[in-house]
Amino acid sequence: MSDLLQGKTPIRARHIRPGQGQSIEVEAGQFLQIETVQGKQVADFVAFRRQDTGEFLSTAATRSTNANIVPQLGMTLYSNRRQPMFEIVEDTVGRHDMLYACCDPVRYEMLGAEPGHASCRAALTEALAEHGIGYDRIPDPVNWFMNVSIQQRGELEIREPLAEAGDYVLLRAVEDAIAAVSACPQDMGATNASNPTDLVVRVYRDAPLPGAPAVQAGTLADEDQAAASAEGSEAPEDASVTVKAATIDAAPTPSAAAEPRSASVSSGDAAAYGRPAKLSDTAEASVIRVERSDAGR
Repeated sequence: MSDLLQGKTPIRARHIRPGQGQSIEVEAGQFLQIETVQGKQVADFVAFRRQDTGEFLSTAATRSTNANIVPQLGMTLYSNRRQPMFEIVEDTVGRHDMLYACCDPVRYEMLGAEPGHASCRAALTEALAEHGIGYDRIPDPVNWFMNVSIQQRGELEIREPLAEAGDYVLLRAVEDAIAAVSACPQDMGATNASNPTDLVVRVYRDAPLPGAPAVQAGTLADEDQAAASAEGSEAPEDASVTVKAATIDAAPTPSAAAEPRSASVSSGDAAAYGRPAKLSDTAEASVIRVERSDAGR
């Protein structure tokens, strides 16, 4: 369990299968967790301001404002109006993409797939239909866990994701938002290691659920005695009371595969939230890769 989620309550969750999409609402200050259940699964992520869906998460504004093409720990994700929407507060992988557009039917046609192949754009459109957001309004996504290598002449090479089972990213919402996530169905290349699998998305609020309502001692026992006396029978010696706590549509239990190791949190507060990831240069121009460090586990 993430240290940042200690004492917080999952209040809604979505289990997303390959080729499907789900929308989920998150309020300012709440946390949104996106987890790859079996590992190596890309999550296409879009979001809209809840009060005005004309404002949406913009990968272009996020890239230019952060002067970085890779989403990283401590980074803020911005809208098309250059307003902050989410902060990346935890990341157990460190390798994601915000260059590639959603896969769509035309893309699969170009790749020679059979007609009717599932796509992220269609899945996100279906997920956002209830909010009046159509196919042509789906913005370019943040592709969590997607591993894109940038070659020296600018060529893009898609590689297998580095994410392992149970890895996740954790975002803190700055504004009330409608988010949507699709589990990419790309099975014709390395995007999902040629084997699309499931995602889980959870929203956490920053407080535990209230306890069960208190029951005044003796009240129900006295009522039982009175009822027994009225019927001329002996009152029970001990009246026990069971109070059922309220339930919520909470998240399914996270995968029991290896518990993910947190990278750290934002700039300036890294020491407070955990051990930073270890970075090393790769052979590609201006590309870094996150390696896991066993020290301090």
